[in-house]
Amino acid sequence: MNIVENNIPDIKIRSIIETADFIKKNKSSLVRFGDGEIDIINHSSIPYQPYSPELAKQLKNILETQSDEKCLVALPDVFQNLERYNNSAQNFWKGHFERYHNFYQELHKSDWYANTFISRPYIDLEDKSSAAESFEAVRSLWEAKDILIVEGTSSRSGVGNTLFQNAKSISRIICPSHNAYQKYNDILESIKTFGMEKLILLMLGPTAKVLGFQLSREGYQAIDIGHIDSEYEWYQMGASYKVKLQHKHTAEHNYDTDIIFLQDNDYENSIIGRIE
Repeated sequence: MNIVENNIPDIKIRSIIETADFIKKNKSSLVRFGDGEIDIINHSSIPYQPYSPELAKQLKNILETQSDEKCLVALPDVFQNLERYNNSAQNFWKGHFERYHNFYQELHKSDWYANTFISRPYIDLEDKSSAAESFEAVRSLWEAKDILIVEGTSSRSGVGNTLFQNAKSISRIICPSHNAYQKYNDILESIKTFGMEKLILLMLGPTAKVLGFQLSREGYQAIDIGHIDSEYEWYQMGASYKVKLQHKHTAEHNYDTDIIFLQDNDYENSIIGRIE
C-alpha cells in the first residue's frame, strides 16, 4: 500500500440511491461537503467565496454533526474504491488526501455520511452506466412538488433542460454568485418568506450548507443540490469531459466569462425574490 492509499481515511459513505431513499422516506434536508468546504474550514478562500472565520466555524460544526432524520450531512464518496473514477478525478482526490490527511484524522467523525455525489452522479465516473438510475432517484425528490430554487445570478438551474420538468411548480430566489455568505441573513429571511410548504433546493456553494442546516432545524426541508444542473447537461449530451455551457454557469469553470444569457420568459417569471 503506497503513501497516498495510506492517506485515505476510513469514512463510511452511503450510496447515491441510499441517500435519495433516506431523504424521500424521512423528508430530510441535505447538506453536502466537498473539497471547497474543506478548504474554507482550513482557512483558504475558494472561487466565489472568500474565507471567513465565522463561515469556517459553522461549516466545521455542521460537518461534525451526526446525520439524522431532519438533516443528512454528506461527504464525497471517495474514501473507498477510488478506481471508480476517471484518472483526472483520482489524481485530484489523491492530492486532496495528501493535503488534508491530518484534518481527516483529527475530524470528529460520524458513524456514516450521506453521499455528496448525489449532485455529481455522472462526469467523473469511469463507467457512467449508473447515471440514469441516479438521476431518476434524484429527480424523484421533487416529483410533483412545489420547489423553491435558491441560486446565484448566473446559475439558471434547469433552464434549457428537463431537470425540473417533473416539479409541480418552480419559484426562484436569485442571490449573489460571489460571496453569498455576506448576504446570509437576507437570503435566510427571503427563504422563510417564500419557502413555507415548498421543497427548497439550494445551489449556493458553502453558504448553502449553513442555510440548509439552519432551515432543517426550523422545520423546513432544504436540499443542497449544488451543481446538478451542469451534471445533467453533460449527461444529456453524453459528454466525456466538463464541457463549458454557453448560456449559464458551468461547474469547475470558475469564472463566469463569455456567458450569453438568453431571454427565457419562464425563467424570468419564476423569480419571486432577488438578493443583491
